Amino acid sequence: MHKKFLSIIVISMLLVGCKHGEKSVKTIKNDDKNPSNEHVIDKGEIDTIYAPLSGLPISQTSEQRPVAVMVNNYYLARPQSGLSNADVIYEILAEGDITRFLAIFQSNIPEKIGPVRSARDYYINLANGYHALFICHGNSPKAKQMMDSGMIDSLNGLIYDGTLFKRDKTRKAPHNSYILKEGIEKGVAQRHYSYSEQVTPLDFTQKDLVFDSSWKNAGEVFIKYSHDARNNVTYKYSNSTKQFLRVQNGIVAKDALNGKELQIKNILVVEATHKIIDSYGRRSIDLEHGGKGYYIVDGKYMNIQWKNVDGRIIPFTLDGTEIKLSPGQTWINFVPFLKDVTIK
Repeated sequence: MHKKFLSIIVISMLLVGCKHGEKSVKTIKNDDKNPSNEHVIDKGEIDTIYAPLSGLPISQTSEQRPVAVMVNNYYLARPQSGLSNADVIYEILAEGDITRFLAIFQSNIPEKIGPVRSARDYYINLANGYHALFICHGNSPKAKQMMDSGMIDSLNGLIYDGTLFKRDKTRKAPHNSYILKEGIEKGVAQRHYSYSEQVTPLDFTQKDLVFDSSWKNAGEVFIKYSHDARNNVTYKYSNSTKQFLRVQNGIVAKDALNGKELQIKNILVVEATHKIIDSYGRRSIDLEHGGKGYYIVDGKYMNIQWKNVDGRIIPFTLDGTEIKLSPGQTWINFVPFLKDVTIK
């Protein structure tokens, strides 16, 4: 009788806890990605799924392997196709004073991406940080060596021009090579590459940012890559959308697929050592040792230190705390010198 009475009391206490508790505890296996073995989550959070490389909510869990595409940024290649779908875009100088993009897609692979341009070794290293399928049209000697060695799974337009890659007859070469979504899928099947995997997410916050005295206003960000104004970049903040627009040569960047202006949430401008290494003007760029930079979001910016963490460029506060990104598209601009960046 005494045991039965105790059982009734225990059950009653459990029922009361379930009725009044507003949070539940989900136990997660303790591993490198989840250093703590318990995670307290709100009930409303349980059913929310976020894209690993944009932090935006999605309807169902995605194990799409990231796809990293070399995209042409010569003025005759604009407007480019597919960039509004990218989760992360790196902008880095190639030869001369013209940049190229490494556009990384995971949450939404567009039907057409390009124009696609040739690879350099530092873009491959960055793509490998996401274990991405790498897509290019052409290559430097070092980039070819890396792809031929199997360092990265790749599809090269030099091999698949006219099959997996298609030419746009309204544009002139080399600014008219595009990869179609169906071409990516066919290439993956032909080369027996994996096309699904569990993607390691970037670190995002789902809370509203709080700006203290370490933040300054950033309504406009200007990056001088060249004496030719067509190659320079201006980001302009919109209070109404809480996003940045991208402007080159006085033209707001749009996606040629849908005509929509690019909406950029996070901007990292990072300083790295650039060196000319051959007579063609090819560069080596130090991606390994980190350095100074700016993190720009919601019309504000702060001084940061950037580090290469497992192949990804990650921002840290000056006291060494990793910065969580806001959900949305992220651009990472490499520059030789921060003095070439003006923020106002």
